[in-house]
Amino acid sequence: MDSKKSNKYSVTPFDIVLFLTLFCFFIAIIHLNKEGKTIVEGLVLSLGFWKDGFFGLLDFTLQMMMILVFGYALAVFKPIHQFLKKISSAPNSKVSAVLFVGVITMVSGLFNWGFGLIVGALLARFVSKAMQEKGVMVHPALLGAAGYLGMAVWHGGLSGSAPLKVAEEGHFLESSIGIISVDQTIFTNFNLIVTAGLLLVFMLTLYLLSKKNLPNEVIINSKELSPIAPGKSGFAGLMVGIAMILAVVVQFFIGDEGFGLEYVNLNWMNFILFALVLIIYRNLSQFTKATLEGLKNSVDIFIQFPFYAGILGLVTYSGLLGSVSQFFLNTTNGDVFPFLALTSSAIVNLMVPSGGGQWAVQGPIIMEVAKNLNLDSGKMILVFAYGDQISNLLQPFWALPLLAITGLSARELLRYTGWLFLAGFTFLVVVVFFFF
Repeated sequence: MDSKKSNKYSVTPFDIVLFLTLFCFFIAIIHLNKEGKTIVEGLVLSLGFWKDGFFGLLDFTLQMMMILVFGYALAVFKPIHQFLKKISSAPNSKVSAVLFVGVITMVSGLFNWGFGLIVGALLARFVSKAMQEKGVMVHPALLGAAGYLGMAVWHGGLSGSAPLKVAEEGHFLESSIGIISVDQTIFTNFNLIVTAGLLLVFMLTLYLLSKKNLPNEVIINSKELSPIAPGKSGFAGLMVGIAMILAVVVQFFIGDEGFGLEYVNLNWMNFILFALVLIIYRNLSQFTKATLEGLKNSVDIFIQFPFYAGILGLVTYSGLLGSVSQFFLNTTNGDVFPFLALTSSAIVNLMVPSGGGQWAVQGPIIMEVAKNLNLDSGKMILVFAYGDQISNLLQPFWALPLLAITGLSARELLRYTGWLFLAGFTFLVVVVFFFF
């Protein structure tokens, strides 16, 4: 098939959000018509609801952009880039190479999803080249799948958008669920055990895949990613960064209530990342250069999040959200709903490929039903997070930087991430059914 024709008819994430917007308009108008409004009145009201909600998540939009920008800036830092290249020759076999990439990528993704995404891509590329030089046959697409696993564990980690957002004072669901600190989500035994279990499941799956005789004929046309060096001077940037770290330390350990995880939220995490990037790049020139590279990769968040906010306004103000919540209450119970939330989160992520955007649209419904069924709010947020992250393995949107860096095609990557998805999703279903 001609590539130009293929690109012409390909569906982009922006196409999807526009389709979802039109679909929600259609459903909202029908809902308002059942409530006694005419079609014209419903259309006029829906347009107003959409407009009122459109800029309702501006703070959330900026927070998610900063998570990606600073994570990206850390990953392209020249010493980190050189370190990854240096350690890439450590594995000596196909199995060790694949596990090596997978473990480092997942740990990096738990720290920051943007950092883990780029680190995984670079490591997959470097290890592939190192293994070729050693004469060890490792399929590049399998290494690429291992380098994408950070996106399959990230939402239970330190940059998880839903758990960090609900820990923030004034978040958009505070009136219904209050503030839920990270000691009820990210740092619970439930999340730590599930996340550790996911890591083990993925490692076992990578081991089994790497033991198979896989075809190695893949054309690699990878993109060179230019690392960015720290500034040669920059006392002011260094001092400001240190001052920011000290401010966090003082609040965290010597705050009004002493040591506590109640301080940890999206703003707190971005403050730390901002400080780290300032410190390592030293001066404003290199700091700006690094963050500019990250900003180029965050444009989809900038464009699409207002549309997700508009959808949220549309379904909330029209009463559609309440009706959907009531439907779930009438058709499910506390034993079944966590599984439905997990599955629906995984499915919706295929259409709304941003964890933050998806939480804005789906979070209110999940939490309203969970509240009425007397389910643990912290655990339900985690169930949503697990569903969102696991289907990233079937969603190539966030894999675009990895595909560019490794030179792989989405088709080649999905051949192996599909098996990882099946293993991870099966594990999560078992956990939700038996241990929620």
